[in-house]
Amino acid sequence: MSSFVKSVVFDLDGVLIDSRPCMDISWAMVRAKYSLKQSFDEYVSNIGIPFLDILKAIGVDHNTSNIKDDYFKYTQENCDLIKPYDGSKEIFSLLKNKGISTGIITSKEKINTLSICSRFGFTPDEIITPDDVKKGKPCLDSGTEYLSRTGFSEIDVLYVGDMEADYIFSNNVGFIFVYASYGYGSISNSDCNTIDNLSDIINFI
Repeated sequence: MSSFVKSVVFDLDGVLIDSRPCMDISWAMVRAKYSLKQSFDEYVSNIGIPFLDILKAIGVDHNTSNIKDDYFKYTQENCDLIKPYDGSKEIFSLLKNKGISTGIITSKEKINTLSICSRFGFTPDEIITPDDVKKGKPCLDSGTEYLSRTGFSEIDVLYVGDMEADYIFSNNVGFIFVYASYGYGSISNSDCNTIDNLSDIINFI
């Protein structure tokens, strides 16, 4: 595998950062404001796809634009609850020193993504968010945008995710997939490449 990997691309939530406490309180705030019945467990089980798609998946079909705006405002207000996983800052320089390009492809809004990268010192060469494409993960648009920007072929890229949507996305694009077992979700393929912490990425390059 190492002879093919030219770029390692990460999902953000559940892979580079533990944002679950921030999401939990922010979801509670929108639940209270809009009298939503859907629990946080319902919400978080769909993490990995764009926010409006999550709302649709869990049956929220009113005030969706306002809910989205308020939710991301609340996550900004509660950003102190977000913590980086061990080694998440260092992994970018470690890979760069090995001649490996890095990226982030996430379903998080761009303004929040850039704020998190700045706060924690993440230095990816490229960042793709739903703001950059017509359809977010698991559709392949984010992947093709990444390939267009970088000039890589799909077989050059290793994608690290923690949810079924990440696995489907990676397969749709043709990326090599690595499952972050320490993250938020599970995937249907129990035989895929797996890491238990970020430093394990080195085993795949």
